[in-house]
Amino acid sequence: MDILWAIVQFIAGFVLLVGGAELLIRGASRIALRLGIAPIIVGLTVVAFGTSMPELMVSVLANMGSAGGSDIAIGNIVGSNVANLGLILGLCGSVYALTVNRHIVKVEYPLLMGVSVLFSAVALGGVLLQWEGALLTAGLVAFIGWNVYTARKQYEMAHAARENLEVAVSVDERIARPSEQPWFDVLLIIMGMGGLVLGADWLVNGARTIAQALGVSDMVIGLTLVAIGTSLPEAATSLVAVFRRQGDLAIGNVVGSNLFNILGIAGITSLIKPLPVPETIWLDLLVMLGFTGLVYAMIWRRPHRIERWEGAILLALYVAYMTYLFLR
Repeated sequence: MDILWAIVQFIAGFVLLVGGAELLIRGASRIALRLGIAPIIVGLTVVAFGTSMPELMVSVLANMGSAGGSDIAIGNIVGSNVANLGLILGLCGSVYALTVNRHIVKVEYPLLMGVSVLFSAVALGGVLLQWEGALLTAGLVAFIGWNVYTARKQYEMAHAARENLEVAVSVDERIARPSEQPWFDVLLIIMGMGGLVLGADWLVNGARTIAQALGVSDMVIGLTLVAIGTSLPEAATSLVAVFRRQGDLAIGNVVGSNLFNILGIAGITSLIKPLPVPETIWLDLLVMLGFTGLVYAMIWRRPHRIERWEGAILLALYVAYMTYLFLR
């Protein structure tokens, strides 16, 4: 009976996380628009951060909880990055070949590789200290600032030329217009934060009970169930982009999410409280680096695309990794 309740608790927690993030995004975005902030800036800050709130809340609450909770936190961070590259890009690439924007190949993906290597080196030290978390968080702020600067220039140029900028349109559709009652937007934020906190608590507690029932470690559950669950919103967004034949948006979403996971989630989680890293994580860090390098090898060569057979390889490798985790 405990395992059934744990599964219900895990699923309910996930639903609350997704719903809470959506309410938070809508409320905060509408208030930002009311203050006169451009939609493109709102999209790259409020919306981008809001979509990563489920992973952040799960990792923060897990690390602040009882002994062993930090294993779920670090497992969620590493596992989400592996899921984004293996599961999401694998699925998307298996549906359609993914053409990659040159800017991602030349700038953003090399940045992701560098950040991933740095994070892995620090994690192998056994603990992410608060000052290290502060540096990672500062890196996130710098990354967002750079994105805002470059996107604002593109946004202004596109409007001057009366062109359609895809990211501006997608942001406008997501955040809609401010409501006539400002108090309603504040209420959305409060409800969203409440859903995130309660959802994260339920998901973590459910995950730990499931781990005990299955006889696996908290870290394995973090690397699998929790990581996949918190990555589902990114999966949905990327698949929609692929079916619209916008493969570069799908890959950009994955790259941005992975950077957020390391700089933001690992950074903020360890900034609040030092994050212990188990010795057994070294192999999973190598898997994360391996997937990161493999995807870059696929998109680096011209014409900068992931072919369908390459997507199938990513997906097969991810399934093999999941199988190994439950058998080890």
